[in-house]
Amino acid sequence: MSKINRYLRFQDGLSDWVGRVTAWLTLGIIGVLLYEVVARYVLNAPTVWGHELATMFFGALSILAGSYTLRHQSHVRSDVIYRLLPFRMQALCDVIVFSLGILVLSVFFTMAVEFAHRSWLIGEYSNRSIWRPALWPIKATIPIAVGLLILQSVAELVRAIVRLLGIPYDDPRDDISDAD
Repeated sequence: MSKINRYLRFQDGLSDWVGRVTAWLTLGIIGVLLYEVVARYVLNAPTVWGHELATMFFGALSILAGSYTLRHQSHVRSDVIYRLLPFRMQALCDVIVFSLGILVLSVFFTMAVEFAHRSWLIGEYSNRSIWRPALWPIKATIPIAVGLLILQSVAELVRAIVRLLGIPYDDPRDDISDAD
């Protein structure tokens, strides 16, 4: 069981670290938008890059936070019936959901890698402003985020299988503070 616990601790730690690092993008968004507002309304000199850069930061923040959100069971879910089920039946539902989720995410990961790679190969640029930033860096965050979500989903699947089989184990989530 210690190998499973070590794996779960590692994966949970990775998702927490990514979540903490990604949260700093919020300050980037605030900084860019604050600069844009001051430049536009105080200095009467709007930027050509402010809105687009804030949008890119927000896109990266939104998708990279997925594994952290899953790790903390914060995704929206309808669990009215789920909560009424016995513990083992809940575990079975989780095994099914995470197995299917990993399958779907794996297909999406393959497509996202091709999407980002093609953007890099053709040197794709944005046409939303005259700034015209390269798009491959923001598109590269998609397969990274999906890969992280797959890894956390595997950890959740392992937890569900262990619960389903009734194997006693120490859930590493109990030892890691949510206040981080």
